[in-house]
Amino acid sequence: MPQYSLFVCNQDDRIKYPKSYDLPDVEAARRVALRVAKVFMEVVPYWNDLSPEQQNDFVVQIDDESSQTVLIVPFREAQEPAPTRSSHGNKETPPE
Repeated sequence: MPQYSLFVCNQDDRIKYPKSYDLPDVEAARRVALRVAKVFMEVVPYWNDLSPEQQNDFVVQIDDESSQTVLIVPFREAQEPAPTRSSHGNKETPPE
């Protein structure tokens, strides 16, 4: 299983998340990155004091085992509503 490292980045800094993850694919790494971004926004006391432009500067960079960047996930994606499940099974439906 591939190992992915995460970095919280903005225009000025790049900070490695303390844990690396063994995950099946990049999409699984993306889901972890979204959780990291969401928690970051919840626990950083000054997050809501930042302007929308400053908040948009934050991303989670995902690197593979060879230190190649495979995906960059903007924090704003963690703020978007998650797809909802329909009442007719497990299909995901887009938010209205």
